[in-house]
Parts: sequence; structure tokens; C-alpha cells
Amino acid sequence: MQRFAEWLTTSRARALVGAAVLAFLALLLPFGSWLPGALVVLLAVHAASRVQNVAGPTEGTGAVLPGGRTGQVLDDRAAALVAAFTLAWWLLSAGAGAVPSALVTTALILPPFLIGRLLARGVPLTLTFQFTTLGALAFLCVVHLVLADPPGVWRPFLEKLAAELDRMGAMMSNVGSGRRPQDAELIEASAARMWGVVTWLLLLNTMVAAFAGLWWAGLAAKQPRLGPAFRQLKAGRTLAVVALVVTVATLAFGWNLAADATWVFLGAFVLQGLAVLHAMHHLFGLGTHWLVGTYVLLFLPFTTVFVLGGLAVFGFLDNWYPLRERLAARDRRGGPGGT
Repeated sequence: MQRFAEWLTTSRARALVGAAVLAFLALLLPFGSWLPGALVVLLAVHAASRVQNVAGPTEGTGAVLPGGRTGQVLDDRAAALVAAFTLAWWLLSAGAGAVPSALVTTALILPPFLIGRLLARGVPLTLTFQFTTLGALAFLCVVHLVLADPPGVWRPFLEKLAAELDRMGAMMSNVGSGRRPQDAELIEASAARMWGVVTWLLLLNTMVAAFAGLWWAGLAAKQPRLGPAFRQLKAGRTLAVVALVVTVATLAFGWNLAADATWVFLGAFVLQGLAVLHAMHHLFGLGTHWLVGTYVLLFLPFTTVFVLGGLAVFGFLDNWYPLRERLAARDRRGGPGGT
């Protein structure tokens, strides 16, 4: 993987070819939608560090490289455009339509591009994570303010999906398909929460792209970038208070916007819970099998809900009871489990 990161950052031509290939793979590989965004983040961070090395530590990231060209602007912007064009072409060829293709392309490329620019300017990963969470919440607010019936956008899609599933079930069982009475209620309930789920996935995809981009940048620079930053990841008490208010509003009033926002906070606190787990692994030298086992259980259908809930609670409590700081202080004092 280090050779791949170095290959991508060797020349602009390789970066653009990599952008096209990774954008093609984003919709072809399961869980690969973060790939083009990770490349954009990698190029932004790598170009900023290269500018600092050339211009000196006191210069800004907009310094001019030899040849009179600003590396960050040329690299990550061009790669983002190539990746966006490839994604749009791929979606249009699959019959997705102009509007869905534009929306998906924007969602997969623009947020990582903005995050890469923030990281390249020296903004800490934690602050970038908080900005991304706030951006996801702002997106939900715009959706509920602009659309007269937000769930109605998803009903045709879910009805078509339900019809396809019924047809497949009928073919497998050789019996007539007929719409079951509970299907309409299930479609309505799913449509009511689709915006929250989609925004949660957008937050997750954006942050995974940022994590992978930082990791690749560290490999290319031969110094750790992701690990120390990820172990400090925190949503903060302000977002934790907002999450409490949103949860109360959901339970008390059944407000659709608040219910959708709970999905965003769930994703944010799950990531913070994983950060706490990695910090404990780093501080106390716990076996890697604990981390691997957690990630495996996170993706198993029968344990996903329980692991997500546990990590979210763990991450939420970390905003009020600073587990990592206390553990690090205990480790420095040489207490039980200390070095």
C-alpha cells in the first residue's frame, strides 16, 4: 500500500489516472464509495506538506512550488474533477438519470474535497470531524425546509424495491406474489427515516475517505498521520448536548427532523467510540485481536445493532468523562496497566 501511495503522488498524470480508476471502482466494489474521496484528501495533504518543505515552515500552504505552480490547487482539484466526471459517466451509463447522477457524484466528491482542503491548512482532524457532523445536520435541515414531503421522495424507490423483492420471492417459491398488507406500513416507515440513514452514510463515507487519505499521506511521507489524529477524535460536549435535545424531541414529539438527526449523531458517536477503542489499544498495548474482533462483529448482521449501540454509548460518554485523558495520565504515572 505504501508503494501505491507513493505511485499516486509521484506525478500529476498518475494522480489523474488513479482518480479515474478509483472512481470507477467506487461503484463497482462493495463499500468502495470512499475511494475517490480518499485520493482527493491524499493529494491535498501531500501537496500541502510538499509546499511546506519547499517554502519553509513559516510559509502558508499557498506557496508557489518550483515552476510557478501551486501543487495543492493543481493536484486535488484536477483529481476531483476527473473523479467526478468518471462517476457521472458511470452512473449515466447505468441509467441512473441526470439528477441522481449529479447528486451522487457531488455527495461522494465534494465533502472529501472540502475536508482535504481543511486538513491541508492544518485544521485538526477532530475539528474537521465536528465541522462535517454540523454540515450533515445542516443538510438535513435544508432537506426538511425545502421539501414539502421529505419521505415522499423515497416512496417510489422503496415501492419499486419491494415489488422486485416480491417478484424474486415468487420466482423462488413458485407461488403468486401479491402485496402483503404490512408492506405499505413497512415502506412508509422506511421512507420516513431514509433521509437520516442516507445522511448518516454520507457522514460515514466522508470521514472514511478522510481517514484513508490521511493514512495514505502518512505512508507516502513515511510518518504516521492517521493514528495519532484518529485516537484524539471527539465530537465535543456541544454536539453531545444537541444530541440529547434531539433525542428528547424525537421521543416526546416524534419530530421527523429530530428523528433523522439521531442517525447522524449515532454515526458520529460510533466513530468516537472506535477512536476511544484505538486509544486504549495504543496506551495499554492490547492485542490486535480485540480491534479485529470488534470490526468483524460490527459487520455481522446479527451483532451489528449491539456493537453500534455499545460504541455509540461509549463515544457519547467520552464527551463528559474524558476516558482517553484519564487513561493517558494514569499510564504516565505508571499505575496499573501503565508502562
